[in-house]
Amino acid sequence: MAADVARIALDLVGIGSDTYSQGEKEVARYVHEKLTGMGIESDIVEISEGRYNVTARLGSGEGLMLNGHMDTVPVGDPKQWRYPYSGRIANGRLYGRGSSDMKGGLAAVLGALATANLTKSRRSLLLTFVADEEAGLSGSAWLLKNRRDLFSGVRCGIIGEATGNMIQVAQKGILLFDLEVIGKAAHASSPWLGRNAILDAMKAISALEKFSALERRVSDRRLGKGTINVGKISGGTATNVVPDQCKVGINMRLVPGETPDSLMRMVSRKLDALGIKYRITPLIKKMPYSVSESSTVVRLLKGVVKSECIVGNGYTEAEIYNQMTGMECAVFGPGIKSTIHKPNEYVGIASLEKSERLYCRLIDAWMSGARIHP
Repeated sequence: MAADVARIALDLVGIGSDTYSQGEKEVARYVHEKLTGMGIESDIVEISEGRYNVTARLGSGEGLMLNGHMDTVPVGDPKQWRYPYSGRIANGRLYGRGSSDMKGGLAAVLGALATANLTKSRRSLLLTFVADEEAGLSGSAWLLKNRRDLFSGVRCGIIGEATGNMIQVAQKGILLFDLEVIGKAAHASSPWLGRNAILDAMKAISALEKFSALERRVSDRRLGKGTINVGKISGGTATNVVPDQCKVGINMRLVPGETPDSLMRMVSRKLDALGIKYRITPLIKKMPYSVSESSTVVRLLKGVVKSECIVGNGYTEAEIYNQMTGMECAVFGPGIKSTIHKPNEYVGIASLEKSERLYCRLIDAWMSGARIHP
């Protein structure tokens, strides 16, 4: 059964799934219905209010997981976009939030499943389409806690994130935390009677950026050095009130040789030295991850994809599945990294079609029990 992968991707992009405001319900329903139409029995589960996972297990024997997330980051300012919501195909590209990250990857997998020969079952295939990857990773965490049975015998995993149809074998870790700086309120005409939390937060941001740039000396041959991004800030109640609170959202990326806990200790020491009052709430702590180029999953991909191996600055759920199940995970998908989380995100139609063909060959090779050459 042939599938129009561009049509599937356009449908998916046209269904809003902002992780902070919409959730995945309608995308999950679309995916579930697509699988049902292919004769694939799947489960659609609400894991928390408005957050949904879709899973299926096909065949029997040694397993390969195909994984993707259904949520997206927010659109941001729609005035900066050509086609932010419904998506549009123009000049060989499909535009819209999520086109590369990662509804294009979902479409490639769904298109491949519609085309692949699934009657052969010398091995098994696990499909995990998950919620909340962009914010809290709760979709995968829920699966790994509540549906461990699905992962029995699953040896390899492929995450369909944006790699430009190349094989990604290493990625940075992540430390995401909220920093709340606490001041003392006073009338704006007498600021010396209070303590300005926003000004203290500015000191904290400056100190942490300087620390990350100059004092984080760990560097990896492939991944380089870790980074910091101050992504959100809020504080104060009115311009005539000295603010007694300021909250800052901070995202740090780690390389091998760093851990979230060791980095958090260094952050705390830097903040303590400023003499400010603060609280830290860790949100996500994940280690860097890499998979050997001689691993089964990479050899499987190389046998079909014929691409070089690359590394990524971003975090993908390859790490969480490896840590929780021991499966070897690599990343492969049609999306274009340079466009994700930006206005005018897009994926190339040719890249989508190539990815669909390659995923089809991967599925056929795996399910038929083809030998994976060293």
